[in-house]
Amino acid sequence: MKILLIDDHGMFSESLKVTLEKDESIEKVDILDDINKVEYKILNNEYDIILMDINIKKITGNKDGLTITKELLEKDNTLKIVMLTGFDMPGYEIEAQKIGAKGFICKDEYTEILIKKLKKVYNGENVFRKETTYMDELTEREKEILILYSSGLSRKEVAKECHISVSSLAVTLNRIYEKLDVRNYQEMVNKALELGYIKPSFF
Repeated sequence: MKILLIDDHGMFSESLKVTLEKDESIEKVDILDDINKVEYKILNNEYDIILMDINIKKITGNKDGLTITKELLEKDNTLKIVMLTGFDMPGYEIEAQKIGAKGFICKDEYTEILIKKLKKVYNGENVFRKETTYMDELTEREKEILILYSSGLSRKEVAKECHISVSSLAVTLNRIYEKLDVRNYQEMVNKALELGYIKPSFF
């Protein structure tokens, strides 16, 4: 297998490269630390798998790995991209499935498990957990309101931003609370972070 690793943590990347290349099934692991070269590298090198971190803003400036993956797959849906992340959040895994990634692997996996999963992807399988359909999905409008409200805006400010009345906003928020199975603002924010609807402040 030829693997392209896209990650902005130098020490982790170098360590993972050395470890993976010890396995006889892995021919080479290249590390990409400049996202501007991503299309060139992919188009001019035949990689079997692309391992993509989610939090890579140190090298992208403003895009996360899920966004980059979506853009790449829109140009070539045959790419085998696997999300490799320290954020074990169901919402991110569901998003990865939706955009066409082939897997979602946490960085705390043992190396032998990681390699087994990469071999599965190489052989045409997907590596996602089964328990990813857990609740009613929020609509795009509900997600927009959730993100705005979680950012610290008041209900009045969110209603103005969304061009709806405060009473209509209240109805939507009640629906969001029901779908997330929460009772108040703080529970909503915590659950939204856990599920990946909103991203940690360091993203």
